[in-house]
Amino acid sequence: MNYIDSCQKIIEQVLKIAQNNNKLSGFCIGCTRKPEKNGLYFTPIRNTYRLVSGSVIVYTPMEAANIARIVDRKVQYILIDIEKKINREGRCHQLTDSIEQAVRETVKHSTILTYKGNDLAVDSIDCLVGRFLEKGRLRRRKKVAIIGAGNVGAKLALKLVERNIDVVITRRNQKKLEAIVQALNFIKTEGTTGGVKGILDNEAAAYHADILIGLTNGIPVIGETMITNLAEGALIIDGGKGCFSPAAIYKAKEMGLRFFRADIRPGFEGYISTILETEQIIENTVGRCTIDDITIVSGGLFAYANEIVVDNIYEPTTIYGIADGQGDFVRTLSSIQKEMIDTIERYINECRFRKEYVHCNLLRKVET
Repeated sequence: MNYIDSCQKIIEQVLKIAQNNNKLSGFCIGCTRKPEKNGLYFTPIRNTYRLVSGSVIVYTPMEAANIARIVDRKVQYILIDIEKKINREGRCHQLTDSIEQAVRETVKHSTILTYKGNDLAVDSIDCLVGRFLEKGRLRRRKKVAIIGAGNVGAKLALKLVERNIDVVITRRNQKKLEAIVQALNFIKTEGTTGGVKGILDNEAAAYHADILIGLTNGIPVIGETMITNLAEGALIIDGGKGCFSPAAIYKAKEMGLRFFRADIRPGFEGYISTILETEQIIENTVGRCTIDDITIVSGGLFAYANEIVVDNIYEPTTIYGIADGQGDFVRTLSSIQKEMIDTIERYINECRFRKEYVHCNLLRKVET
């Protein structure tokens, strides 16, 4: 079965699941710097709370265009991974831009959304680590070793150090490693007691680590000795698909350590919820209008002084407050401001009673 037939079959499954569960349908088109000898490949169907999506990893713009052509109109959303990819020689190429352009030029009916695959991995691993910390399943909870501080590793290190734990990262290029460490320690939240340290020696980094995370993009640099020298009851995560040598994997199993492969489902679930809610807010909530000479605002638009912020100007149910014109709310209301609040509350209550809403002359200036 060629990839065109495979794609059509996956689409049928996606639409069936979405229809049976009253969910939205989508399809993800991504690319990767990690070579696959068999070329283009499909990943499992993702069934989130709101959306069911097929997914493919492509290597050429032509493949991306062919997939987009098949799924266009059939699914409601087509999601494109827009992160720039770097080849093994470190030269940036335009594959990601070309794939995005190919999809945008092909799609005529479905709504295009974008995502960043690396961020999904970062959020998923961070949540996994956090869950173990919160459950108290790790005894010392003091040291995390990240082997391979690239884009994912650096972002993850910042999230983890802000959990007040010490993070040790490794990278072959010492100059880049030092720059990353300095940057992370500089931008971490004030008051964070944990810190980031850079080490070139992977074994030294992993020594007595409570959590060991491999992010070397499939290069098996984590060996048996590193596993042996971990802290008792350590948690191990393969975030780069193939970071551990066969001997290391066997040793982890022999020691009975908790060994996970990074699962991006939590990150994907959270992202889908965020992007769909953002779309809903922009399309159906953003705006400002005037009621009895009082301006109300909703959907995240910046509210100017004395404008009243509500949940939705089209069907308001909740008043959040009166804007101070500086991005916050007035804490102590004047008598006039109280009257303004009372006026809008009466409007809301009257609309509820009549079960209808006056849509005003909306100055619908959508900010994206």
